[in-house]
Order: sequence, then structure tokens, then C-alpha cells
Amino acid sequence: MRPALLSLVLPLAFSASAARPQGPHADGVAMAAQADSLYFASRPDRSLALCEREIAAGSDAVTLQWRAARAAIAMGMMIPESPRRKELYDIALAHARGGLALAPNDIVARYWVAAAAGRRAHRDDPILSIKLAYEVYEQVTAILAVDTMHAGAHHALGALNGEVMRAPAFVRFIAGRMLRMDLANRANWPDAEREMRRAVALDPSMMMFAVDLVNLYGRAGKTAQRDSALVRLGAVPLVHPMDRIIRDRCVARWQGVAAKSD
Repeated sequence: MRPALLSLVLPLAFSASAARPQGPHADGVAMAAQADSLYFASRPDRSLALCEREIAAGSDAVTLQWRAARAAIAMGMMIPESPRRKELYDIALAHARGGLALAPNDIVARYWVAAAAGRRAHRDDPILSIKLAYEVYEQVTAILAVDTMHAGAHHALGALNGEVMRAPAFVRFIAGRMLRMDLANRANWPDAEREMRRAVALDPSMMMFAVDLVNLYGRAGKTAQRDSALVRLGAVPLVHPMDRIIRDRCVARWQGVAAKSD
């Protein structure tokens, strides 16, 4: 399973820090702001390096851990399927879990665990994918229990529904029986679509949400909805380092399918 999970709708997760408070945490806030600047300048590699350097130097800031996870995920999304991509997602997951360990109830930290776990899951390792899918489900349901307007959590839940529906029957059986993951037994396309549409409505500026809605429609064979969603991609701003890449891949994939069917 590979839910396409990357971004978070909360302003703290996407925006560079506007204010730099004085006091013992000022340096950490300044480093977070610098990491944001590098990330939004399409240098997630340098953003990751900065975060990891500060973490290695003894910083235990949650904000640096999830920013490291965000940068590693973006780097993974920007390259083709490869061992290096898995390595980057492993790095992201380690940082995200490290952040959550520091702040177990922090919504931002929870989200980045879900995002990294969703990216790391892969169909060539079904047992690991089941465990990671459960981790995604656990985190996003906890987020939505606190914030029902969290676009990233709605997107993650929609993606998870869609991926569970595509999983082989035996994988769903194991997920339902061994992990008691209710979603394995009740996942369905209408719920996947509803959650994906909800995410896009809550944050129409997120390219990944818009792209994943196109992909969901395409896989479900809903060509009219797919093509309408494709057209809407042109209005979504390019904000994150991988936005242009994932948009262009999506357009090439589904326009190519449409051309073959004409």
C-alpha cells in the first residue's frame, strides 16, 4: 500500500516561521525558519542536511524532526522508484517517529508519522505495508478526533481507503484479523472519494491533494471526473519542491490513457 501522503494543512507545517521569539528557543526557531527557506526554494536536500546537523548537535526540537521528515519525503517523491527512494522514506519515518516521541500529542508530529509511513509502505512487502498502514490509520484517526477540518488527515484517510481496496484479498484478511484494522474490512471507493474531495475542498492550494484525486478517479475508471480534475490542476500553485514533477507525471499518465482510448 502506498497512500500518497505528504503535506499538512496547518500553517505551522507549511509556512516559514513569521516571528522569531527571543529566549532559549530562539536558535531552534531560527534553524526551523532556515530549513523552511531552503525547502521552499526547492532545496529539500539542503533543508534535510541542516535539520540533521542540528539534531546531531543535540537539538531535540520537534519542529526540526518533522521538517527533516518533510524534506526526505519530498526528495523521495522527486526521483523514480528505486532503492534510494525507499532509503529516503526510511529516513523520513525515523525522523517523524523521533518527533512524535518528543511530543506524543502533537498534531503536526502525528501527521508526519502518517505521511512517512504511508510513503514507505510498498506492495512488494505486504506484511510491512500492513503494519505501516495501521500506523497511518492510528495517527490520522487521532488527528481527526481533535481537528475534523484537518485537510492532510482527510487526504491520508482517503488515500488509505483507496490503497486498501487495491490490496490483494489475503493482505486485507491479514490486516483485518491480525491487526484488527477495521478499515481493511470496510474500505470502499465512495469513502476514498469523499475523503479526497474533502481534502481538496479544505486546501485547494495543495498540488498533491489535487493530483491524488485525479489518480483516484483514473484508477476507478471515472473518466469524466478524472478529466475535469486534470483540468483543475492548472490552477493549483507550485509551492512544494515536488509539485511540478508530480503534476507533470499525473498529466502525462492520464492524458496518455485518454489518447489511447480515443
